[in-house]
Amino acid sequence: MTGAKGIILVMQNSKPGREQEHIDWYVRHHVKDVSGIQGTVRGEYTRLANPQGTERWNKAACYWTAGDPLPVLAETMQNVGAGVWDMSGADALDRDTVRLTTGLALTDRVRSPHGEDAIGQDRVLFIVMTNCTPGDDDAFNAWYNDRHIPDVLDVPGFVAAQRFRFIDPPNFKPAPYQYLALYEIRADEADSALAELTARAGTDRMVLSPTLDTADVHAGVFAVLATCEGASAKS
Repeated sequence: MTGAKGIILVMQNSKPGREQEHIDWYVRHHVKDVSGIQGTVRGEYTRLANPQGTERWNKAACYWTAGDPLPVLAETMQNVGAGVWDMSGADALDRDTVRLTTGLALTDRVRSPHGEDAIGQDRVLFIVMTNCTPGDDDAFNAWYNDRHIPDVLDVPGFVAAQRFRFIDPPNFKPAPYQYLALYEIRADEADSALAELTARAGTDRMVLSPTLDTADVHAGVFAVLATCEGASAKS
C-alpha cells in the first residue's frame, strides 16, 4: 500500500438515533461511489473506536488521491448535486457538524522498521490534526517529519504514517487545523501501542517541539468499517 499525493478528509457525526442508517448508507454506497472517481487511490469509512460522548467528531471518511484532491472533490460534488448517486441515507448525516477539507502530502507513507505491514480492518487509523506556533512552519515540519514520525513509528504496534498540509477547498469552511498526520496501528495492538506512546511522549525517547501549538490538538483512534480500492489504485 503506497502513499498518496493528496487526501479528502470528512469528519462527521450522525444525527441522534440514526447512526446505523448513516453507517449503512456510507458503507453500502457512498464510500464506493467516491472511490470510483478517477484520481482516487483508496477510500475508507471509519468510526471512533472508544467514544466517550464528548468528542467533536465520531466518524471519518478518508479518500486518498493520486494527485491534487480538488478535482476529485469537484466531481464528487457534481455527482451529489446531479442525483447520480444513491443519497437516500445522507439525511442521517448531521450536516451542522461536518468538517470537509483536503490536503496535499508532505511525506510519503512511511513504514515502521518493525513488523509486517497491515491493511484494511487489520489496523486502526490514529487521526491527528495540529497547528504550529505562528511563523514556525519550517521548524515544525522539520521536527515532525524527521524526528517525530520516526519516534512514533518506533513504538510497537505502529505500522505506518503519512503527513498532509491542509488546503481549503473553495466554498467550504476554512479548516481549523493546518496539518494532518495519519498513523496506522495494528488493530489488535492499538491499546498497548497508544499506552506506550503516551508514556514516551515528552521524554528523551519522544522529544516534543516547542513549535507544536498544544492549545488545540485533535487526536482520535478510528476503527475501519469499510475499505474500497479507488479507480486510480495501482497494483
